[in-house]
Amino acid sequence: MAESTTRQRGSEGVSSEAEGVSRAKQSDRDVSARSDIVVIGASAGGLEAVKVILSALPSTFSGSIFVVIHVAAERHSIAAKILGRASDLEVTAPVDKTPVVPGRVYVSSPDRHMLLEPGRIRIVRGPKENRHRPAIDPLFRSAAWTYGPRVVGLVLSGSGDDGAAGLWAIKTCGGTTVVQDPADAAHPSMPENALMYDQIDYSLPVQQIAPLLIRLSTRSIGVAGDCRWRQSLKTENEFDTMSRDIADMDSLGKLSPFTCPSCRGALWELSDGKLLRYRCHTGHAFSESSLRAAQSTAIEDSLYSALRAVEEKATLLRKLSQVWRDRQSRLAVDYEAKANAMEQSAQVLRKLLVGGEI
Repeated sequence: MAESTTRQRGSEGVSSEAEGVSRAKQSDRDVSARSDIVVIGASAGGLEAVKVILSALPSTFSGSIFVVIHVAAERHSIAAKILGRASDLEVTAPVDKTPVVPGRVYVSSPDRHMLLEPGRIRIVRGPKENRHRPAIDPLFRSAAWTYGPRVVGLVLSGSGDDGAAGLWAIKTCGGTTVVQDPADAAHPSMPENALMYDQIDYSLPVQQIAPLLIRLSTRSIGVAGDCRWRQSLKTENEFDTMSRDIADMDSLGKLSPFTCPSCRGALWELSDGKLLRYRCHTGHAFSESSLRAAQSTAIEDSLYSALRAVEEKATLLRKLSQVWRDRQSRLAVDYEAKANAMEQSAQVLRKLLVGGEI
């Protein structure tokens, strides 16, 4: 089971840009450059797709595979056990700072992000991204920064658009991007959004993905000469480990008029190619889709709270009207009129809630 990590600053937290770039580039020089870092993101319907891929990979597969599957924080995940029974590769749910070993599969745990650093895995309870923890984008983004062109990013079946920004980061840093053919996915939203926002290298049925990974893992690649080692990737990785704060936000984007649905702090607007994203200074991050969903949830909660308050006041006014009916009829009539007005307001709130157009 994944373990939480303590907050770190200084030598393991905010390092200089030159040091970060040096570490990322050095990771490509440590081994002969091949597409041997495979990061997979899946949500609804994605576990079965991952099983199909892993079952088709031989025990001699030399790449390291990292899998994030959306799962509720309160659930006990047995995904690693399920995938382990389907694969000839060793499958594990890593703890914080687990070394990266070729030929192994590492599966995320509930309520923890999985990030990559040179030669090791970080398991952290950082701020939610796209309303998920674990989320796909933090894994993809950290892989892109750390391993650059060696990374193969794969988005499978799922709802929403988690993974789209991560694929953009991988593509920006010279990696290879793959999505499950939406027509082949149980829930096509995640692959469809990735295709809409990114230039995807391969869109394939799930049965064709394992042969592609095998070919890519044996393909020699050079460090892309035009690979943009974007400092913002490193900064966002450090927000995921809570090693950054409000002073660093202007380096990522511009202040927006919106507030974070999670902590009510200000949101900064970030632009990744065609993608528009938002992040607050405590680290919560949202895509367009997840911010809309979070705002809808907040509005619904507020409407229910308003309905409760209005109905309580209407009930109180009617009670007071009864109390004063025999002593102050004019006051009783006034209370009754106000109660009727409250009931009309309650009806408006009910129509908003029942209509679902929030």
